[in-house]
Amino acid sequence: MRYDPGHVRRYFDEYGSREWDRLASSLEGQVNFHMHQKFLLEYVHSGDRVLEVGPGPGRFTRELAALGAMIVAFDISSEQLRLNQERMEYEGMTEFVEAWIQGDVTDLGRFEDGEFDAVVAYGGPLSYVCDQADRALAEMLRVTRPGGYVLLSVMSHAGTTRRFLPGILELAFQHGLEKVDEVTRTGHLRGAVSSGHHCRMYCWSELRALLEKHDCDIVTASASNFLAVQNEDALRVAHSRSRLWETFLQWEERLCQEEGALDGGTHIIAVLCKRD
Repeated sequence: MRYDPGHVRRYFDEYGSREWDRLASSLEGQVNFHMHQKFLLEYVHSGDRVLEVGPGPGRFTRELAALGAMIVAFDISSEQLRLNQERMEYEGMTEFVEAWIQGDVTDLGRFEDGEFDAVVAYGGPLSYVCDQADRALAEMLRVTRPGGYVLLSVMSHAGTTRRFLPGILELAFQHGLEKVDEVTRTGHLRGAVSSGHHCRMYCWSELRALLEKHDCDIVTASASNFLAVQNEDALRVAHSRSRLWETFLQWEERLCQEEGALDGGTHIIAVLCKRD
């Protein structure tokens, strides 16, 4: 599945502000956000210089700024960068963003080796570069200082299929079983069934094999929302009482990192440490 940067750029230019709502429109999405945020809190610190790849309109840019990090926002979409700057101005946090730069994660040549304390690539930048994932990961690690961290997430093949199974079965009636079966066999979301959302979905075994080829150690990995997927009614019950909700999130944090759960959320999160 070939990477088409022009398609990705156009897709996110047209997607606009909907990306801001994705992690807040449901309790399941809020759990997804919580799991991503958990690792920011653990591995990014005040004063760190952070390259945020694919920041979109700024959900995690805001969190990085709240931590006191200095951020370079780097996105292939000029519209997402515009929305990001607009959001950071609204939040009164522009002092934490050094620059908004349009570019392609497969070529970070404008940055020096080891320039950043951390790189954050949440939401799937590696999924969108498809066959260029090795190159993109190598570039993110190159610009990270030795001992620094790369925090990333990709779309989960198994978890996404489970989450959207009713709609996937409907697509089989609309577009033919062969086209839908190809996606579920390969993890390559493309063509008419994708509605323009072309990306590579990963199983943990595939992502781990990719990561292990590079000069880094896998510090930790996690599903994004193992318990929460397709359980919105139960989440509403848990959310109705603050102590119950806090306890549920602790269950989610613990179980999402079990090896048997890594494929079960809509995203797979990984934290890498660049070797000295």
